[in-house]
Amino acid sequence: MKGQKAKQGAKGTENLLGKSKSQAQGKFKAEQLEIKKIHIAGSGAIGSLLAGAAEKQGLPYGLYPRNPVFQVNKASIEKPEFEPAKTETPTPYFVEWTDGTEYPIRQINSNKPHLSPSDMLVLPLKVHHLKTALTQWLPLIDKRTPVVLLHNGMGGYEIAKSILPAQQPLLLATTSHGAMKRTSTQVIYTGVGNTQIGIAPHLVSHKQLTMPEWAKSVCHTLHALLPPVRYQTDIMKALWAKLAINVVINPLTALNNITNSHIAGEQFANERKTLCEEFAQVANACGQSFDAIEIEQQVIKVAGLTGSNYSSMHQDVKNQRQTEIEAINGYIVSMAQKKGIEVPLNTLLTKQITARLT
Repeated sequence: MKGQKAKQGAKGTENLLGKSKSQAQGKFKAEQLEIKKIHIAGSGAIGSLLAGAAEKQGLPYGLYPRNPVFQVNKASIEKPEFEPAKTETPTPYFVEWTDGTEYPIRQINSNKPHLSPSDMLVLPLKVHHLKTALTQWLPLIDKRTPVVLLHNGMGGYEIAKSILPAQQPLLLATTSHGAMKRTSTQVIYTGVGNTQIGIAPHLVSHKQLTMPEWAKSVCHTLHALLPPVRYQTDIMKALWAKLAINVVINPLTALNNITNSHIAGEQFANERKTLCEEFAQVANACGQSFDAIEIEQQVIKVAGLTGSNYSSMHQDVKNQRQTEIEAINGYIVSMAQKKGIEVPLNTLLTKQITARLT
């Protein structure tokens, strides 16, 4: 039923912070969490899913379009001046949960947010949108406001480091939860997954044996919204592992107009094997440790588990949107060039996807 709020128990965050933290049946209360409000910059499928989860759990949130909702006067960083976005009054739309329940959410177009240390900013954006978004939000966040990058591919961390203050609380995350925009006013939660998250490498101190409180608060909040959340002490390893899957599934499904399940078949055996070998060679040259055979087995597993889904790159190509190819296969090509490694199939797929949109 539209607008119906079904109750859901939130399971304990076992192994998240080294101990179990449980919540009673029902919604999470905002006052039970260190984070008071979650600000979501980008109303794509995953951003909308997060907003729907916040609506479902009764956690205060703000959902903002990817395009600028205000203009900052660069001559007055201390006292920003704003101009409302040239959009109409925001229209509510709905996120359909896995049980069919719909939750209404609404974008914010012209408010003037000022984020405190008890807020958090999540950017579920493509890498090529991050520079503009972070520059736009920088004057609005406290130097202690936690920032979470949530996107496919690589390169976002480097962008964030170049824009945010050195000690800005920053976490990197990747999720396997599935979501898709069915229409302009409806987002579908297509599959339950998990979110892996960790502190940005430059903020990790080997002398610090426990997670800082701000990181705990972010993890508990995200777990309250879309469980489970798994904290990773080496988040870059997790990001490389996710990249290994995307390098194979995303471009092949996009170029061949197929669902993920086809990638596990014999038809793509040669491409699968070659892409995994090229990935392992480059990743290992960059200080990681991957086995090409194990990667291919994982690709087949993921393709089977998400068989009826269309990859995000498939949806981008279908809808003539800019893809994440430069942050996925293009990233492998870029790293390979730096290491003097040949990656002909990744190079070819990057060119083919790029050509589809020119």
